[in-house]
Amino acid sequence: MQKTIPLLITLLVILFTSCETPVDMDIPQEGTTTVAFTSQSYNDALQVYIARTRHIYDTTRYSGCDSTAEAFVIHNGTQVPLRYTGKRFVAEGLSTHPGDTISLRVTGTNCKHAYAQTVIPQSTIAHSIEITPSALLIEDVYFSRVQLGFNDPAEETNYYEFSLTVTQIVDDSSTSYGYHYFRSFDPIMVSEDIMQYEPVTMLFSDAMFNGSQASIPMYYFLYFFTESLQKVIVVSELRNVTREHYNYYKSLYKFMYNESGIWSGMTLPFSVNGNIENGAGLFSLFTSTRDTVVYDFR
Repeated sequence: MQKTIPLLITLLVILFTSCETPVDMDIPQEGTTTVAFTSQSYNDALQVYIARTRHIYDTTRYSGCDSTAEAFVIHNGTQVPLRYTGKRFVAEGLSTHPGDTISLRVTGTNCKHAYAQTVIPQSTIAHSIEITPSALLIEDVYFSRVQLGFNDPAEETNYYEFSLTVTQIVDDSSTSYGYHYFRSFDPIMVSEDIMQYEPVTMLFSDAMFNGSQASIPMYYFLYFFTESLQKVIVVSELRNVTREHYNYYKSLYKFMYNESGIWSGMTLPFSVNGNIENGAGLFSLFTSTRDTVVYDFR
């Protein structure tokens, strides 16, 4: 017993001493990441959404576009400032063409300026976008078919994105939404390996038909609501997109489909396949062909 008491005292001294000893730890400093996304309006005006986030994996939504940011684009050696319009930044008076190189610069913190560069893709005109209502029965649901036809340029690999925007007019008021209940059994689409991830748009390359005429069938289920429905306007769009756009959104669709729970509140961007240096997001422009079909129920 007498030997045990000194041993306990020794252990207590060691414990108290260790508690008082400072521990060196590398605690990461709280920083901000610049987030930038480019969009194009229907008149092809360049718009940029700019935000700041403490961490790229924040699950809270951004508070909105950072109106205090300073940014500009460089096009053909000319610097064009971006002006904040209340929702995003716009390059006023900028006139671009397919094949042009354009870069983006956004001022950041700690002398880290976000930077990105892209080349506007050449335009491919869709010579036919045909929509056939109720063309296919899948699991007791009738899907309409859209047959997309175009001539693919015989050059380097081209990347495409197809989308539908639906406007429903009920009681003289309209509601628009992007449509994404797509199906396709065509080998071109099946080879892209995104159909099982419920993509919002159809992304594909010309790896299987480079330089030839393409005819791709796709199917979609169109909801028609209420007896007071007056009109449905379906706008289809074929975009020529960049490789960065193609890779980013393919990764995004897979990521959003496979992740849930803590990720459910996360908004764009996420840390995959972006092209913003010293930041996150996507800076990419496109060229497009649009076609409109009107269903009138009056």
